[in-house]
Amino acid sequence: MRDLADRAFGGSLDSRFSTWLLRPYLDLGLPQAGPTHARSVDAAWQAYADPQSPSFFPQRALSPGFRAQLAEQAGPRYAISDPRDLAGDQRTGRWSRLCRDLEVWPELSSAGQCRLAALLHAMCLYEPLLALIPAERAAASDADARAGQLAFCRASAKFMQDLPKRSGYVSETMAAFESIAFDERASAPVRFNATAMVFVQKAKARAAFADLDDWSKRLETAFAAVSDSENGFAARLFGSRFSRGMGFLPQAAGDRVAMIRTMDDAERRARELAPSTAGEEILYRENLHAVLESRTKEALWLNDLALAASRAAELTRVDPYDSKAWAELGQVHYLRENWQKAAEAYVVAAMLGPPASAVGRYMAGVCFRKLGLDFLAAVLFKETLEMDPGGISSRQEIFDLPDVDVFDTLKQWARANIRL
Repeated sequence: MRDLADRAFGGSLDSRFSTWLLRPYLDLGLPQAGPTHARSVDAAWQAYADPQSPSFFPQRALSPGFRAQLAEQAGPRYAISDPRDLAGDQRTGRWSRLCRDLEVWPELSSAGQCRLAALLHAMCLYEPLLALIPAERAAASDADARAGQLAFCRASAKFMQDLPKRSGYVSETMAAFESIAFDERASAPVRFNATAMVFVQKAKARAAFADLDDWSKRLETAFAAVSDSENGFAARLFGSRFSRGMGFLPQAAGDRVAMIRTMDDAERRARELAPSTAGEEILYRENLHAVLESRTKEALWLNDLALAASRAAELTRVDPYDSKAWAELGQVHYLRENWQKAAEAYVVAAMLGPPASAVGRYMAGVCFRKLGLDFLAAVLFKETLEMDPGGISSRQEIFDLPDVDVFDTLKQWARANIRL
């Protein structure tokens, strides 16, 4: 009976393609197809619901803006930042259990708290983590080594929550990761994750090479420790992540040969992973996704657009329902001035939903204009502006359409709804 009731709850969500694909974020329903990050939500639920199963913590995280975009398509009742904000008559059995357990968080075991925190993080629900896990909590303690995992989860939630308004390496945000990286009481995997986070963010912020080199040595030490503590699939996964992270060092030094060699190793390690469970299969695809995404950016840095296009295309085969992957393929084709292929990739991104449906819709319109298909472009610019009334670029594109009666009316509408 519970399964039938839960399917009834999902009826309205199934009426739109994007919410059907991304349903786990909205009611913890079973994924039908969907991108890897949506299937990660279900894997995190399975790990939480069955304490005897292996723990699951996905590598990829999406910004809070993703949930806002998804709520625009699912309906205002899904515009929530805490699971308990969803009305009771909209909750599936899974969602109701999640809400009940959040109410008794202090009574949960530390292992249960870690698994519940991983689930909330996978769902892009960061505010409850910031409220439930004290900021002053030690990274680890002699009494409970899982404190480090909770501290890392809170730090990651804070990092993602601040992402839309942050630029560069913000010491206040990154201090929690640095503290965990230096804490010898934290478990080896947690220290590795924290150290990798600091190193990668410093590299992205173009930190001084000496500082970056120092943190690369810390990352090597952290990887050696995690290699000693892990085996099998987990050990190989850490190996791929280590190599991918270390690719930033030769890039910062401008050493093309060393960068290619390091990234070749990261990709080899990623492809050699041999998942044996459903959860490991998700982590395998997630990691390969990240490697191919990095290798696409590497090819762009090397100014090899053909190679970038090949890698971006493979990324869409690894994760065919991820709108961001299709938008990145569209960007590479756009840089190559292949407007037809760029438009096709951007249209797919628009079709699949957040996080890249909005940019996909707008950029597809830009490509259609370059192809001389102004009427198709107009439809996409109109839809983009309707979804984001404050959008400047889509409004300007409408103003730049040819002087045709129907376009003139569209321009009048675009001028009439300007809000200063």
